Amino acid sequence: MKILLINLFIFLFANLVFAQDNAITKLNNAYKNINDASGTFIQTSYIKDLDKTQKFKGKFFIKADRIRWQYEGQFPQIIYLNKETLIVYDKIRKQAIQSSFSEEKYGQLPLALLSRMADIEKDFEITEKSENTLILIPKTKMGNIKKIELIIHEEDFPIKSLKITDNASNTVKIDFYSVKININLKDSIFKFVPKKDDTVLKY
Repeated sequence: MKILLINLFIFLFANLVFAQDNAITKLNNAYKNINDASGTFIQTSYIKDLDKTQKFKGKFFIKADRIRWQYEGQFPQIIYLNKETLIVYDKIRKQAIQSSFSEEKYGQLPLALLSRMADIEKDFEITEKSENTLILIPKTKMGNIKKIELIIHEEDFPIKSLKITDNASNTVKIDFYSVKININLKDSIFKFVPKKDDTVLKY
């Protein structure tokens, strides 16, 4: 009986490790083949203290270490992230705020995590996993991020959704749709060019 239990434990553990490695390998291999990507997203933000949920929709563009994240609807904003430079442009106010970006701001800007998924074992501890779901714990401080739930699939762009939970139990979930990869996005997409009546504030 003991031998059977031991063999069962080994079998379950081996399959769990295989599921983890398979998911990580699938993600890493897919990211290696991505030069650029664009698509649409739905972001669902939940603030625990207020028991309030908000939904936002928009488009995104990714190329190397550059991201353009475009919110549409009632509060249109465009976020430009180029390495360590962050620009948030408010279309209604015609105001752009430029600042430096660091790991401390990952909790405020979850979209930036997309540039960290090419080698997740370097940046995260994988504490729970299944065939298509990974629970990631940052190895170093990333703002107030507590954990990330990552769902992957077989599409060319491997991330189906990601959900960030912070230390206050607030969550931000982002679902990705209609993603196209390697379409040779122009560099100009990621460059903010202010108009004559725009105000640019630098911090």
